[in-house]
Amino acid sequence: MAALDRDAPAAQRNAPRDTPRGRRGERGQILLMVAVLGLLAMGTWVLTWRATHDAIRLERIAVWRAARAESVQPALAQGLALLRTGRPPLDPYACLTTIAGAEAEHDCTVTYTSQGSPDDWSVQARLATESEQAALPPMPASF
Repeated sequence: MAALDRDAPAAQRNAPRDTPRGRRGERGQILLMVAVLGLLAMGTWVLTWRATHDAIRLERIAVWRAARAESVQPALAQGLALLRTGRPPLDPYACLTTIAGAEAEHDCTVTYTSQGSPDDWSVQARLATESEQAALPPMPASF
């Protein structure tokens, strides 16, 4: 058989065969195409997941910001207005205020902390916990 292959013209020896050996190069090309398509599909999936994740995160931030604007910011404004009437009796001083929102009432804790001099105060507001609701006094009309 080897003698026949050697004696055959060069064109016949280099001609592609319809045997599994002759298709080996084609299988390599198909595998390469499948790998490239798989990478493209994964890249598209990653971009879609990232965009969806970002949209959900931004929506959550918008909801949180709206809830804060409805509850904590008005409580902080009331706390600053109260500070204009005088100085708190204690340092730090905390009191409770109720803010009527569009959907519900929110209990907020307003905390006053001196910043060194008698006229410098830090005012913080946050939603009140259950223990703060039971222990803190209500916000007075004036100091």
